[in-house]
Parts: sequence; C-alpha cells; structure tokens
Amino acid sequence: MKKGKVVSVSPKGDFAFNGKTFYKFFVSLDNGDSGEYNSVKADQDKFQVGAEVEYELTSNQYGNKIKPVYNSGGGGNYSGGYSKSNYSSGSDDKQKMIVKQSCLKAAVDLLKDKGAKSTDVLKVADSFVAWVLEEPKEETTYNTHFSSREEKIQTAQAIVNGQAVEDDLPF
Repeated sequence: MKKGKVVSVSPKGDFAFNGKTFYKFFVSLDNGDSGEYNSVKADQDKFQVGAEVEYELTSNQYGNKIKPVYNSGGGGNYSGGYSKSNYSSGSDDKQKMIVKQSCLKAAVDLLKDKGAKSTDVLKVADSFVAWVLEEPKEETTYNTHFSSREEKIQTAQAIVNGQAVEDDLPF
C-alpha cells in the first residue's frame, strides 16, 4: 500500500467486459507514480485532484494499474466499497450461523435421496460445522460410537413389533 496526493486524473475512454462498461482514467500522483484506473462509474470519485489517497500500484504487460485501497472504520478518504475487514466484520455468532446454515444445506443435499431422518441430517450437518470451524475432535467412547446404532436398533424393533415410531418432524 502506498500513499500520495492526486495531481491529475484524465479520462481515457471506455471498454466493455462481461456485459459491463468500464471507464478508464489515467491517474498521476505527486510522488511520481501513475497508472490506469478502471471504474464502473463515468464520474469516478476514488481519485480526486488534491486528495491524499492510499493505493496499490501494479505493473503488467499493458502498463501500470492503480487502484484505491478501501479503508474501513471511517477516517479514510472513501466510503463504502469492498473491504476484507467489512466482509468479515460480522460477529462470531453471525459467522457461525452462516456456517451452520450452509452446512445444513450441504447435509440435506447429501442425504435427500437416502431416506434419512432429520436427526441424521442434523448429525451430518454438525459434523460439517465441526470440520469447518476446526473444532477439536471429541474422544470416541463406546457410547458415542454406538449411540446412533442403538437408536436404529430400537427403531427397527419398534417397527417389527408394530409400534408407532416417533419421528421428530413437527408434521
């Protein structure tokens, strides 16, 4: 990341990419850096003459490319825009809920044609969540290893004996 004061901003035409129009600008800074900045806005506001900016400068076969660094937490020259810290600034609880939702969806997709009960889906989802969140593995004991098998045996015995099988579904 570099800092500099914008000396000039010159429009250099536009181009289409993936169905969007991008506008090219040639930006020069007081420290001698310069490069092309591409914006989706014809009236870009990331580089304003006289403004002190934070930016990244890269070079490729087509020349120098310059792009602003989006500051989070206020105090910067930019508002809005993508920021890694903004993206991950949700609370831990919110992030866990997102992980749990996506793992539940994955478990449903995995087991949907297998005749699984909701308890089976939830167990698989929980194992996915534990893997994603890198939770320490639970020590395997007789009870933890065979508990689901015992439930299945009890269910099978109830079916054989003609007893109603309790399902945890609310409908």
